[in-house]
Formats: sequence, C-alpha cells, structure tokens
Amino acid sequence: MAALVGLAGTVSLLSAASAPMHTRFLPLTNIVPLAARYGAASVTALAGFGLLVVAGGLARRQRIAWWVAISLLLIVGLSHLAKDLDVPSAGLSLGLAVVLFVNRAEFDARPGPGSIRRAFLTLPLFFGVVWGFGVIAIFTHARDFVPAPTLGMAMVEASRGIVGLPTGLISAQGDAKWILALLPILGVMAAVAAFAALLRPVVEGLRRSPADADAAADIVRRHGSDTLSYFALRHDKSYFFEGDGFVAYRYLWTLGLVSGDPVCEPGERERTMEAFVQHARGMGWGVAVLAGSEGMEPVYRALGLRAFYLGDEAILDPRTFSLEGRPIRKVRQSGHRMTRAGYTLQFLRDTAVDPDLRDALDGVTRSWRGRAPERGFTMSLDRLPSPTDPDAITVVARDAQGRAQGYLHLVPCYGNEPGFSLDQMRRRPDTPNGMTEWMVSETALELGRRGASRFSLNFAVRGRIFDDHARLSLWQRGEAKLLTWLNPFFQLERLWAFNDKFDPQWVPRFIYYEAPQSLPRVVLAYLEAEAFLRLPLIGARGRPGARRERRRRPA
Repeated sequence: MAALVGLAGTVSLLSAASAPMHTRFLPLTNIVPLAARYGAASVTALAGFGLLVVAGGLARRQRIAWWVAISLLLIVGLSHLAKDLDVPSAGLSLGLAVVLFVNRAEFDARPGPGSIRRAFLTLPLFFGVVWGFGVIAIFTHARDFVPAPTLGMAMVEASRGIVGLPTGLISAQGDAKWILALLPILGVMAAVAAFAALLRPVVEGLRRSPADADAAADIVRRHGSDTLSYFALRHDKSYFFEGDGFVAYRYLWTLGLVSGDPVCEPGERERTMEAFVQHARGMGWGVAVLAGSEGMEPVYRALGLRAFYLGDEAILDPRTFSLEGRPIRKVRQSGHRMTRAGYTLQFLRDTAVDPDLRDALDGVTRSWRGRAPERGFTMSLDRLPSPTDPDAITVVARDAQGRAQGYLHLVPCYGNEPGFSLDQMRRRPDTPNGMTEWMVSETALELGRRGASRFSLNFAVRGRIFDDHARLSLWQRGEAKLLTWLNPFFQLERLWAFNDKFDPQWVPRFIYYEAPQSLPRVVLAYLEAEAFLRLPLIGARGRPGARRERRRRPA
C-alpha cells in the first residue's frame, strides 16, 4: 500500500508538470477559471510530493500517516479533475483512498512521543521563516518587479509563492526571478520537515532494569537450549517479555533487531515472537531477526518474515571429538609444540576468577584487540569473566613462568543437550603459532570428559561460499570473489578455515527480514550492531536514556 501511495505521488508530480492547458479543455474553463486550474496544478504537485513523504510512514503502519495519506489522496484526486479533467490519475488517487479506508485496521502504529506537538510547532515556525525571507527578498527587490510591490503586497505574494500558487509579480529585468523560483522550493522543504517530525517513529534507547536482567537470566537458565541463548544477556540488549519467555533486541535504524530466537519453552516460541512483532509494528518499527535458526523458519514466515542465509555455526560433539587421524594432524602438531614450550591450561568457573587474574585477562584482550572496538552482538558477551556468569568456564593458557598468555571464555547451553558456546578467544600476539588451535582442541577434549554434548565454536559468515567441495552458482562464485577481496578487512575466509580444521557440524543461521527492499538497511544495521561500521543517520538509532515504559513482567 505504501508503494502504491508513493506511485500515486509520482503520477501526481508528473501530471502537474505536464498539465495541458490546450483549447480542447475550453469547456472546463467555463466551470473552473484558468487561474484556479493553475492553482490546482500547484496543489497537485505539492500534495503529490506529500504522498511521497508520507509513504514511508505508511510502510511503518503509522496511524497518523494513514490520516494524512487519506487527506492528500482526496485533495490530489479533486485537483486532478480541476486542473485538466485527468480522470485516470484522479481515479488512481481516489481509489487508493478507498483501499486505505477499507484496510484502516492495518495502520495502528502510534507516533513517537511528542511527534504531533513537534510537527505543529515545526510547520508554522519553518513557514514563518520562509515567509519572512520571501517578504524581505521581494520588498528589497521591489524595483525589479512590475508593478513595484508595497510591503503589504510583498506579504501577500510571499504567502502565495511558498504554497506554489502563481503570484501577480513579473520580474522586469529578470534579476529577481530567482526569488519566485526559490519560494515554492523552500515551502516544500518546510512541509517536508513538518512531515518528518510528524511521522517520526518511536525512538527507543536501551530499556532494561536490574529486575529485567535478573528475570532474563532466570529464563535463560530454564529455557536457554539454543547455543546463542546465553548471549541474550549482553548489557546492550533490551528485553520484551511475554509470559515465561522473552525476546532480546536492540532498536537501530527504525528496526527492532532481534538477537537470535526467542528464549522460552519450545511450544511458546511462536506466541512470544508474534507478540514482539505486534509490539514493534505498533511502535512503527521494522523487524529483523539476526542469526535465527533454521528450525524457526516456519514461525518467522507466518509472521511475514523471509530468510536470507547468513552463514554457518561450527558445532563440535565433545563426546566424539578426537585428535587422532590425518585430517586433524596440524591441530595435533600445534598441541605438541605448545606442550614442549611449557604451556599449560587451567579450567576455572567464572566464580573462581579472582581480580588479579581478571586484570591479566584484560591485558591479554587489549593486546590482542589493539585499537579495534569490542565486536559482537548476536554471538558474544560484552564482558570479561565475571561472577555474574556462574555457569561459564574460563580456560587460561599459561606459559612456563605461569603468566596468562591467552584464554577462552565459554558460556553455557542448557536443555536436554547441555554444552557450551565459545564467547571469547584471545591470546597475546607474540605467543607461538598454533596456540588458539591448542586451546580449542584441549577444551573440546575436557568438555567431553565432563559429559558436555555440544561445543559451539566461531560463526563463519557465508561459510558455504568458501567450501572447496560446495557447488556454487555463477552468482555465488562472484560473491566468493567479492568476499575474498573483503577478507583482509573482515577475516571471513580465515575464520571459516580455522573452524573447518576441527571437522565440525555446520549449522546454518539466517537473517529473517520483512520486505526485500528492507534487506540492505537490515544488513547495514547488523554491521553497526556488530561494531563493524558506524554510519550516522539522524533520528535512526536509539538514544541512551530514552523514555522508559513499563512492560509486562514474566508470569
């Protein structure tokens, strides 16, 4: 519907620009004077431009956008008839008004706090500024017009000019034509600014209280069976609770970016996700699920979301993992090299990590990361080993002198197949090559001895593209070349090759999104959430300290 309204706006602009005033419309002149027809053409152009602006609000299901669109479509329809009996264009506009009215229940998103008040303040303010500029410009160039306008006449003609109506002024020397041409443009800009304020969606910052965090942690321990469930407890995620479950998300670029699947009982996932989608659309947001599982695809599809293959998660079974055999010999050799160098591993619960060791691990992190920001949104935590994660495990690699030179941090996976997901994997840059492979392989063996059934390693974006044995289409081969070119910046192929050394099970993950045209925005927002890039977009991201609203507590 938004696209059709945008189409009606485009048709109106083209129709107004080419409005015929030929003699075959003389019968119409007997009913509508020529000046009024010119005025109708200007109104058609302005209203058509307004339809283009309001279409974005319709796409967000905003009720205010619906009211404005209905009004503009009626105005445009009548203007088409008044200016040149353009029946097809009028029929399109009036027909769309009927369609919007019939489907009025679809547009229930409320405006952002203060949007209406802001719009009513913005419109007269901007029009006042433009009108004042027009009065001063016309009056100070009075000698260039015929007839020379008085101050009162300049006030009237500036008012007509900013709304696109023809003025009674003629530029004698041509030097003042720019004033008459500029006033309608400035008037349109003022109207667009008011529309933008009116149709602004609800902007949300981080919304979570200590009670929310405690409730989410309790639900994760009871229902967090997915390998990504524990990462919902990052500090930069908001929570939407529905019954005994929740959705972890972040507002960014007018999108509710969901991190992984809902955390709840398996039978309640559809209800929980449906409640969040309704909540997001009621706020005027789009919805995207980042790193969703393949098994949830029917649920997301029923909610109007479509799948885009994101990549593969590498998962080991510690009970069957082994360092025996030729395919894994390079990992085995790395382990031998580390053992000969006097390195040892220490396995600790996070509650046993004391402040001195935490400082040492922080030093490892800073030396490994350098100036790069801390990345991760869907598949990592945003903190060092902490007592707040009592079920997590820290694996510390110490050199022959007992100094911490690297570490792994593992967070738990609950449910019928308990295990762990790799959160952080860090080492000092001057440590021997193969240290990371050694830490991962020894950790997998230790988890097997402890009875863990899953060990989730790193995630490989578009991993299938790099598989030498995969059959790729022509498009995928082109994508592979592009990703190879981007590899120095994002290390995509290198990460896939590292995971592949352990012969894991590759589990696909997807981005679930709404309309095809929203996918580029979703991808850019995802990259920003993961701290790979930051693009400024005024009013698009949540502001810290945004107004908090009370939501339902878990049952």
